[in-house]
Amino acid sequence: MNLTKEIKNRKIDFEPKVKVSNNRIEIEKIGIGIELSDKFTVADKSEFRNFISDYEFPKNLELSKKDREGFEKELFEPIFTLSDKENNRPIIACYLFNVNDLKGNTNLNIRSITKYELMWAEYVLESKNNRRVSVKRVVTNGINGSISENYWFAYKSKSTNSEILSRLRILNLEINDYVLTFYIVDDEQNSLSETELEKFINGIKN
Repeated sequence: MNLTKEIKNRKIDFEPKVKVSNNRIEIEKIGIGIELSDKFTVADKSEFRNFISDYEFPKNLELSKKDREGFEKELFEPIFTLSDKENNRPIIACYLFNVNDLKGNTNLNIRSITKYELMWAEYVLESKNNRRVSVKRVVTNGINGSISENYWFAYKSKSTNSEILSRLRILNLEINDYVLTFYIVDDEQNSLSETELEKFINGIKN
């Protein structure tokens, strides 16, 4: 797999308009609104570049040298990122993808798309799982989707020379010709509980 090409192909050709007001986020292009609890705030866009510059990516020796050097530069900003008001984590990064860019010419369903996401996540995140991570179906307010089980990985910081055992969960929602994707990152000290996660998912409406 050419990871650099994979990332470039995912970027949609327009800038989704996002409106934030009174604990609610609206994504105009797809007619989706997200009700937020008081726990979250919208993070500054600079946080994404800070993450890219500070995070130590896996060595990925199975990738070509050109691919290893290229894919980090192609990583692009989410349409918005949520962070905990009290701490840096939990973090929820939201992306909008064209469904065909994720499944190509195949007939992958939303669960299979999430499984595929987990396959290439290992190139970006150093996996600490002792078994394959599975995916379950999710339906919220009539929207079909899927969410991964806990994907544990090593978050290595260049600036602090530290390593934190962290958790990723991938939530994909199928909305007409698009997939709304949430990468949810936390750790044992700053965790997003199942109750809080369910509240967040139930707040996504069209």
